[in-house]
Amino acid sequence: MMILKNIGLFVIILIINTLQCYSQNSIKEWATHIPSNKIINVDFMHKKVFAATPYEIFYYNTDDNSINKLSKVNGLSDFGIGAMRYNGATDLILVGYTNTNIDLIDNDGYITNITDIKDKNILGNKTINDVFFIGEKAYLSCGFGIVVVNLSRREIEDTYIIGEGGSYVNVNDITLYNGNLYVATAQGVYYASADNGNLADFSQWIHDSTMIHPSLNYSEIETFDGKLYANYSRNEYNTDTLFVFDGSNWDYYDNTNTSIHREIRAYDDRLIIANHYNVQVFDKNGNEMMNFYSSMQPFSAAYNSNTGYYWIGDGRRSLIQAKNNYSQTEIKITGPYSNKAFEIKAEGDQVWVASGGYSTTWAKLYVNDGVFHYNNNIWTYNNRSNTEALDTISDLVCVAIDPNNTSRVYVGSYDDGVLEFYNNQLTNIYSAGNSSLGSLPGYDLVYVTGLDFDNNNNLWVANSGADKLLSVLTSGGTWHSYNIGNGGGNISRILVDNNNYKWVLKRDGTVIVFNDNNTLDNTADDQYKVLTTTVGQGGLPAQINCMTVDRNGAVWVGTTDGVAVFNNTAKIFQSGVNYDAVKILVPRNDGSGQADYLLSGESVLSIAVDGGNKLWFGTNNGVLYVSNDGLTEYFKFTEENSPLLSNTVKDIAIDGNGNVYFATDKGIISYRNTATEGNTTNSDVVVYPNPVQPGYTGYVGIKGLVTDALVKITTVNGVFVTHLQAEGGQAVWDCTTIDGKKVRPGVYMIFVSDETGKETYATKILIMN
Repeated sequence: MMILKNIGLFVIILIINTLQCYSQNSIKEWATHIPSNKIINVDFMHKKVFAATPYEIFYYNTDDNSINKLSKVNGLSDFGIGAMRYNGATDLILVGYTNTNIDLIDNDGYITNITDIKDKNILGNKTINDVFFIGEKAYLSCGFGIVVVNLSRREIEDTYIIGEGGSYVNVNDITLYNGNLYVATAQGVYYASADNGNLADFSQWIHDSTMIHPSLNYSEIETFDGKLYANYSRNEYNTDTLFVFDGSNWDYYDNTNTSIHREIRAYDDRLIIANHYNVQVFDKNGNEMMNFYSSMQPFSAAYNSNTGYYWIGDGRRSLIQAKNNYSQTEIKITGPYSNKAFEIKAEGDQVWVASGGYSTTWAKLYVNDGVFHYNNNIWTYNNRSNTEALDTISDLVCVAIDPNNTSRVYVGSYDDGVLEFYNNQLTNIYSAGNSSLGSLPGYDLVYVTGLDFDNNNNLWVANSGADKLLSVLTSGGTWHSYNIGNGGGNISRILVDNNNYKWVLKRDGTVIVFNDNNTLDNTADDQYKVLTTTVGQGGLPAQINCMTVDRNGAVWVGTTDGVAVFNNTAKIFQSGVNYDAVKILVPRNDGSGQADYLLSGESVLSIAVDGGNKLWFGTNNGVLYVSNDGLTEYFKFTEENSPLLSNTVKDIAIDGNGNVYFATDKGIISYRNTATEGNTTNSDVVVYPNPVQPGYTGYVGIKGLVTDALVKITTVNGVFVTHLQAEGGQAVWDCTTIDGKKVRPGVYMIFVSDETGKETYATKILIMN
């Protein structure tokens, strides 16, 4: 725990890192890596404070100060939250998703999923904006109308389409006032008797024309102390207006407060308004009881009358516990700054994410989220909020981690060249004035779209739009640039293969292969060749999206029509030799004797090679894991059959522990695979978990091994139990014998050897279950 004191505001903030709930996931388990700094809903269930981000849920246990996460990995049915509220009558938390899926969470953590609305064919806007309870019924404010859920029976009870003539209308909020259901919509306020048994008939709903502005968008509606409050909003800075109805007439509540009112919540003795930059609390007489304003961007605020604490869901500071404006506790939940991930790279324990991008027409997107870094279960970030130079540099699009020193990282910007970070601090910016990088002709922009290191630790840079498209920062600190044809053209990613050939992806989906012949300062012997779909000139199956090099030196390319491989890239610059790409024919399993090309018809967006030299392919239809020859399929993950956040997998990276990171269009999720990078010796061998606790049903990992090591397990008396072979640098044991029987509790010996028997290691493990 770290205590900070803000002298100007006299606010004490307690920041709690949530290491206890982010411990490294076990083998073959998933972990989400989702932004957690923005909390949009807060509510209580007994001693738990539930906090919803736009993506998933955390709950803070006030008894032991633990933080736990609920996601698609461990129970939630979906991704993307629209509303979350606690119902005391049934002791349930209701989670409404932006796609109208529903989860009900009880106090024991059991989750019931209701998919009826999600599965129904509705032409309107299928989203859940808010929820209001009357007893055991939940009234969901949806993008098309109102849905009533019977919580005791855990089923949909009714649907109300209340727009003019039975049309869909975006319902933002609901309340009960003087026996009527009042509904805030994008077209004004509607009401109907709560006792009316025919509310599915749109004609039973009355459009309140007595309002000062009857047909505007009302975002919030709430009942407090015999009055009705409705908030007009354009969701723009200083444009909201809060109105109040006393049973007879509508009037302005406070027309001087035009801040965005993100939430209005009433309790017996106080009304809480979450404004754009502060939280106000008013008593029944309209007097301000409290005003929380310490560097806030609140979205939700709740009051616990039992403890006297306010809990604030903030857009910057996560979850805040506050007694008053001078005593606040900040519950920081680690996560990347945003869910934007254009490129992701991993080296050892380090993972870096570039969040920017450029459009399909290669225009700037002006994304200012910066670059994110993950290590030791903690996410950090660098952007304009904490790095001054990034005030003016946007669209960070590519990353290269120095393989000789992972503390040094280079980030390419589609704006102003290459940024060098050391220990997470920006130390250098290389642009047109201090490097060989060139700017876009006629503009003060230096577009860097790809970075990679060669075998000599030189950093190669793809400089899109420049006269010379390729530059290098040598390990000695000097710069050189190279003409590889097509000066001024658009290029994207770069890959350096085992021959030190540079593969540069062009806008038209072809690739330039450049060979400097390992003479960086001599351009006379430089060669380059453009690989296309033409037979004899590359033979690509289609336009290339991505590239990688496997552990045998082969270069795999993902195209708009499957994958292909260049098995011997040294042939590319040999005359009279066929160097065309090869497509992989995979026999069908139907006994027909026919075969299909690997991922034919699929647009392959990303490729990664793991420590066992197996391949991951990311597509628009999920991710595929196959053997190096492409013939054996191990996994196919989709969002339908796994926790994968989205079927659009834009990039893949694999760290030294075998965690496979999938950068999707909805954010990042990782899967801990069995393969890791192998070593030349059995150094830093780790057996985990050790001891194996009672009740553990997962796998035991033995990592840090020599590549493809042989592992034998025996009892302490030397009785043979089983044998394993490492995938790269890790062997995985399911705690069974060679016959598949579960081993008994006790101590077991682990003996490791390479294929020659020269590199050996011995250790042991305690099985307690």
